[in-house]
Amino acid sequence: MPDKIYCAIDIGGTKILLYLIDRAEKVLHKERFPTPAQCTPEQMIELINRSTAASLARVGLSSTDLAGLGVCIAALLDYEKGVVHQAPNLGWHTAVPFREMLQQNWGCPVYLDNDANAAVLGEVAYGAARGHRNAIYITISTGIGGGLYLDGKVFRGSTGFAGEVGHIKPFGKGRRCGCGGMDCLEAWASGESIARIAKELWDEKEQGGAITTAWVFDQAQGGNSLAQNIIEQALQNISTGLANLVTLLNPSCLVIGGGVAVSREDFLEQIRARIREIAVAPAVQISTVEIKAAQLGPEAGIWGIYYLMRSPDEQRA
Repeated sequence: MPDKIYCAIDIGGTKILLYLIDRAEKVLHKERFPTPAQCTPEQMIELINRSTAASLARVGLSSTDLAGLGVCIAALLDYEKGVVHQAPNLGWHTAVPFREMLQQNWGCPVYLDNDANAAVLGEVAYGAARGHRNAIYITISTGIGGGLYLDGKVFRGSTGFAGEVGHIKPFGKGRRCGCGGMDCLEAWASGESIARIAKELWDEKEQGGAITTAWVFDQAQGGNSLAQNIIEQALQNISTGLANLVTLLNPSCLVIGGGVAVSREDFLEQIRARIREIAVAPAVQISTVEIKAAQLGPEAGIWGIYYLMRSPDEQRA
């Protein structure tokens, strides 16, 4: 029988990851399943409870074997209070005492953090930002999120909302974002927005299939000028937003994750080049800032929330 273990869960807009990991960082069980559409907080709690119990049973364990249950979620949340205030990709727009609701079902400590905060911690502890005390993690996928690791700790701000780079503005005009605001970076440059802009220009029936972010990139690579313009706009907006972070926070490492950038080395290289052009010169010429692809991929949040459960006091801002 293994020593006490940890359950780490990453709730994204389209998928959920669940890992059981022991104290020696050995993965005992892992699974991936789609995020249910229009899932209420109560239904999500029920799904977590049911899936965790089933996963424990599959490896011959029970709830008494858990040293911690940690959840990271694509949301604006209060880390100290465990309250989710907004989760735009899940359709949640009112305050939810998510950690308290989850804690009612488990005897072990329950942890809750923003997915990008968990991801930056994962990349610092186990991935591309190892050895750095000042690092930024950005994910460019369905949405755009950011996590800040400053002076050796996750920086969450006064209430836990720091690092929401996907909602800085202005970027273009007249486009509403899922957070309720207008013209956020996420509304113009995320994977979802790239596909949405393309759908305004092309008819899926005429194209013979779904118009996705990958489709837009393929069209651009094939020489389609409209698709190239969409990618160019997203590239410039992303690069400007990240360059502003480099100018503002002077990190030694900027880690870029998410399927939109990481799976396309040429796109990532263009982001690197433009950040160095746009950011204030000393931040990229005198300081050394490494702009790296994420190493942990979709598991960054899992390993970050695992590390947080192992050393929670070290990560308080």
